[in-house]
Amino acid sequence: MAPIRVGIVGLSSKAGAWATTSHLPRLVSSPNYQIVALCNSSLESTRAAIKAHGLPESTRAYDSYDKLAADPDVDLYVVSTRADTHYEVAMPALKAGRNVYVEWPLGATTEEAREMADLARQKNLKTIVGLQGRVAPSVLKVKELIDSGRLGDIHSVNFQGAINVWQNNAAGNRYHYFMDRKVGGNLLTIYGGHILDSILLAVGELKPGSYTPLAANLRRKMHRTKEDGSLTEELYDKNTPDQILLQGKLDRNPPAVISFHLRAGDRFINTSGSIWRIYGTKGELAVEFASAGPQIAAATSIRFSNSETNQVEDITIDEGGKEWTGLPTPAQNIGRLYEAYATGKPYADFDLALKRHELLDEFWATLE
Repeated sequence: MAPIRVGIVGLSSKAGAWATTSHLPRLVSSPNYQIVALCNSSLESTRAAIKAHGLPESTRAYDSYDKLAADPDVDLYVVSTRADTHYEVAMPALKAGRNVYVEWPLGATTEEAREMADLARQKNLKTIVGLQGRVAPSVLKVKELIDSGRLGDIHSVNFQGAINVWQNNAAGNRYHYFMDRKVGGNLLTIYGGHILDSILLAVGELKPGSYTPLAANLRRKMHRTKEDGSLTEELYDKNTPDQILLQGKLDRNPPAVISFHLRAGDRFINTSGSIWRIYGTKGELAVEFASAGPQIAAATSIRFSNSETNQVEDITIDEGGKEWTGLPTPAQNIGRLYEAYATGKPYADFDLALKRHELLDEFWATLE
């Protein structure tokens, strides 16, 4: 099979930038992919990125989304930019009939996501949305244990996570934009969307009409952290949530309940970023992650309290060896997402993304 030829919007020359650490490592090492073009805000910056990452001299440089979308050698058009630009970056490629990968969230609003999903469906395009938790070995292991009956009938699912974005009661320097809903990227859309999608993949979808979502903005004005670590004197408005909760039932037979809580702010010192517990008639599974959710890194532990043997069992996960663990942490599951697309394995597309956007709208409706 010939490699899938990729054109990327948003791969900068900066060493620590998101696309550099998450998309590039697997794309340049996979036999299934070849980067053939880049597009940034200027030709100068695009050429700088090609040089900085040691890409072939034949890699084409663009400063226009339309020109990249028109390139006949691009099989997959990748959008790795901030959420509020996803629509304007992706639409030229969709209109041109290109297969497209867009980071999660798909759009800054559900309306944008719906328009992109509708157009892709009309043109019969292959699409990917960056919900990489769906290919994370830890999440798939949890799903396997549930589906195999190892836990018996599932009765309850509990998830609690904390993300360090409002440390010291201030908006961190990297997350100022989380304060403004118009940007489209915040605690609810990015982290809430990623985590809920991973959970629902493993345990099943929510039962319609049986759950209650809640989003609360308890820090309406906040100081910002400057680049030197000091705090601004002035306070800035925030119209996004810092507490996200859901309770209800899962669409399972026999019935099961779910309780979900994600918050911003300092974590409890020296503890996991998130804890996921699944209780069944044969025992309880406890899964812990260093981060707030399961989409970035492998679980730090998966333990099964076996009620039949009265023993706690450590569950091992096959991460695929050095081919994967040798990649930067953010690149591992995103790399697996690329390989799922290349090999025909399950992954999230724009239609699934739209479904998740619509769920998040139910949280937004509760925010005062």
